[in-house]
Amino acid sequence: MKTLSCLMVLGCLAVPCIQAQEVLTLEQAWRIALAESPTEAIVAARSEQALARARQARSAYQPRLDATGSGARINYSDALRELNPALDGSDDEFGAALRATYLLWDGGTRRARLDAATFGAEAAAFSQRDARLDLLANVGRAFTTAQLARENLRIANADAAFQNRQLEDVRIREAAGDASRADRLNFDIRRLGAENAAVSAQADFEAAMAALGALLGLEATDTLPPPAPVDLNAAALPAPELESAWNEALEFLPVLRQAQAQVEAARASIGIARGDYRPTISAFGDLAGVRKDDPGFESDDFGTVVGAQIAWSLWDGGDRRGRVEEAESALREAEAGARSVLLQAYSRLATALTDYAAAVRAEQITGETLALSLENRNLVEKAFRAGQENLLRLNEAQRDFTNAEALAMQARLTREQGWIDLQRARGLLLPPDAE
Repeated sequence: MKTLSCLMVLGCLAVPCIQAQEVLTLEQAWRIALAESPTEAIVAARSEQALARARQARSAYQPRLDATGSGARINYSDALRELNPALDGSDDEFGAALRATYLLWDGGTRRARLDAATFGAEAAAFSQRDARLDLLANVGRAFTTAQLARENLRIANADAAFQNRQLEDVRIREAAGDASRADRLNFDIRRLGAENAAVSAQADFEAAMAALGALLGLEATDTLPPPAPVDLNAAALPAPELESAWNEALEFLPVLRQAQAQVEAARASIGIARGDYRPTISAFGDLAGVRKDDPGFESDDFGTVVGAQIAWSLWDGGDRRGRVEEAESALREAEAGARSVLLQAYSRLATALTDYAAAVRAEQITGETLALSLENRNLVEKAFRAGQENLLRLNEAQRDFTNAEALAMQARLTREQGWIDLQRARGLLLPPDAE
């Protein structure tokens, strides 16, 4: 909780600072989400509730002290006064009592209830960590989506600028008689198409930024800077082997430990149900007094009682047996659920490793394609200006380059998201300086 509080303070301080910056990094987005996202607040509150239930269960080991007081006016009936002529027509009667009780033994129910609540709190804490990993992964996905939208907008604007350059050049050539009206119309049409693509890309970018802001938990009045540009030269991080990655997941993946804590809580619940088969023994002490006419109690008005009590339900029609059977069935369900979670976690990790390796290879291929497409476009453009290539070839070269750049950006961000998914599957997805 201390770490979370620090993150919340840092997040509150960070939002105005972020707004003043030119770009937003993924690590900054993560920190804002941990501090501002309602999702984080929800799971934190659930964890606190589970801890409170554990404290409630622990209180059963403490004695109980209860105080009562009463005051009454008694009007006696005529029949009762005839039986007891000493009675007046009415009396004022006041009472005060203090009772202390202490449970000595309850068949292990108290211990089992505390165990169940403690494991429940542990499961809630791991659930909070797992929800935090989901939040960070979702933020990563939204962030890379916004990055891709921004890059698509840049590519569309660059294509429009290219078409504008060609249009201005062909107008000069048309005036000199070296180009036709059809050549000028070609570039005019392609300029308009590129501008239309830029309008659509701008809308996609704004929608992606709005989705990212909502996921971060920011208000509508908060303005996020655009995400940092994509660095196509950033090297891919090496992926671990499946065996070592799985060993890490077994240690760090909170959903696995949450499932095991739920199993232990279900096992403790059987002890709660079985405890009703045993007697309960408690000690008590009473200090009680009754006074007539006024509440001015004195020591002589009080008497004391000290004793012990044993209670044992000998037959309840099968209710206890049914509750034990229900708890045993719940344990079997929790054990099966834990095994299912384990299998799903392994499958998710193996899939993440495969997808990441494929994304790395796809990025390499699209990077090579982009380099070749750029070189080809530049050569064709130069040859077109020299009259050695036709317009169709230039259009094709520019289209290939634009498509290659878009695919390279998509592949780069797919690899980035693949790494985020892989870290999520390993249970290691956390921003720097966060627990």
